Amino acid sequence: MPSRRTIGWVNIVGGLLWLLGALYLLVTHGSSPGRILSVTAALTVIGGGWYALSAASPAPRPAKREEPPLRSNATALHVLLGVAFAEVVINRVAVPMLRPPSGVPPWWHTGLDYIGLFLFYFAGTLAAFVIVTRCYSAIVARRGVRDTLAHGVLAVAAVVAVLPVLISAPAWLSLPIEMSFAAAMLALLASVFDRDRDLGVQVGLPIICIPLLLHTANVIGAEFLWPENTFDGPGQTLARVGVLALCIAALMSPYAFAPRPFARAVTKPIPVVVAMSIAAVGALLARMSYLTTAKASTFAIGVEMQTTQADPKLALYLLAIATLAWTLTSCALSSSEARRTIGAGIAFVVLGGYGFKWPHHYLLPMLGLALIADAARRVREEELADMPLASETPPIADTAWSRYVGAVAAGLREKLGDVHTLTTRGDGGLTSSVIVGDRNGLPVRTRIERIDGSVLALDVVVGKEIDETQTATLSLWAIPERRLGVNPAGPPASPAFRSTDPQFDERFKVRGSESAFGSLFDEGLRARAIATLDGWVALWDKEGLRYRVYPGRGAPLDHPMPLSDLALGRVPAGDRLVAVIELLVELAERTVQPAPAPADEAS
Repeated sequence: MPSRRTIGWVNIVGGLLWLLGALYLLVTHGSSPGRILSVTAALTVIGGGWYALSAASPAPRPAKREEPPLRSNATALHVLLGVAFAEVVINRVAVPMLRPPSGVPPWWHTGLDYIGLFLFYFAGTLAAFVIVTRCYSAIVARRGVRDTLAHGVLAVAAVVAVLPVLISAPAWLSLPIEMSFAAAMLALLASVFDRDRDLGVQVGLPIICIPLLLHTANVIGAEFLWPENTFDGPGQTLARVGVLALCIAALMSPYAFAPRPFARAVTKPIPVVVAMSIAAVGALLARMSYLTTAKASTFAIGVEMQTTQADPKLALYLLAIATLAWTLTSCALSSSEARRTIGAGIAFVVLGGYGFKWPHHYLLPMLGLALIADAARRVREEELADMPLASETPPIADTAWSRYVGAVAAGLREKLGDVHTLTTRGDGGLTSSVIVGDRNGLPVRTRIERIDGSVLALDVVVGKEIDETQTATLSLWAIPERRLGVNPAGPPASPAFRSTDPQFDERFKVRGSESAFGSLFDEGLRARAIATLDGWVALWDKEGLRYRVYPGRGAPLDHPMPLSDLALGRVPAGDRLVAVIELLVELAERTVQPAPAPADEAS
């Protein structure tokens, strides 16, 4: 029977071929209920394949995220969301729709117009301020060359886009605005691709950027390749394809941006109710007054609909809007701060619209894309951390486990002094096996936690036990293969740096003090660490060293403990675990100072 991963890829490839054929028919032969249903069915098949791939991946439970979010005023983002929404409702829709066809407007319309003008300028300047602030934080944080370059380009694009608000902009400035807008999008796209980033965002962000880049291509083509006022030329074709790409991006948004696990997100009723309500209201408005609805749509988001008769793509537009509403509501209700940030980023892209006439039409999408790209760094780890505590390892019988712990203790007695073991049982099937010993005055404590017989984590402390939430002098954690999931990040430390050993840098991420790293590792110890260590290692200078690994979650299942053999009742020697503990002790002896011996009491 084929695996879930194979089924997932078959569904994705088949769904993409189906989608391409359906889109071709939709573009060449026009819209119809059958063709719209075919597009929706193809997207559903792709989503099913995506879900199968997600279900096939292990779900590790990280303790902390690797990188903190960029410093930005959350209040400013919330205010900007409200201002941008109000600007759409008042300045783009209400003012032109309520303006009298002739004569002097009434006093309330004049007041509404002034409010809309204030929101227009406020949205542009506040968006530029937030973008520049975030770019400064990203550049100072030094999160990598691609990220630094992306935010440098984004800052330049924001400054260029906001110039028409500050000065009387010449006509030639429109092309630099378009070029910098496209450059910022491409730079943000380049920065989001990494094996430890959220895969959904890596797929979804390019889908969002495609219609925006098509607009820029249309402007450049009109400037250099074809007349701008051609009635039915390449420009009009690109415009229609851009609108269709917008609909595809909205329809794909749940698969790329919805909270994870997806199976749990789709069962929540509130997003479904919101999506169905918006679809019903849109259909009702279109039926009662189609011409007014079409004009409002054009004013609000810049998508022009036919006014002489009902647009053939009206059903597709309603479906796209309802799907997007579901995604935004699901993100807003997520417990993950990064997922809510992704929802805010999508909202900014939507509020920017597709008209591209004024500065905030560029600034809001750029800010939205930057928010999504930043959240991709931590959203997966946050959502995995919120999942219920569970083990990915097979259950082990108590008899086999006791014999294995005894074998490890026997091996450690050759390396440590005064070794003894203790097993405690807690609530909910939680069991802790502890092996303690001593090496030249350094206490060594090894704790293995199990739940219902399945191993959860291995924790080794040499020296003083320090809480993992405290900032460490040095913190490093292994980079696992993608099939193993995310490796939980170690205790916080900064800044990130690379060693002089390319093989070590390929195996581990390192943060903290470079001098402490040099004191802790020599060439031989680095080679042994590459071969034997998974999980994370943290050092608190002169105080203690701590190591933790979650077998089967961001780490191999059978290293350093042969859990598969133990689950089958076989009890191999504890050499692998003993070798790991011995390496950790040797590392600690280079920097950690033994606790002073207590003074003898006077007789």
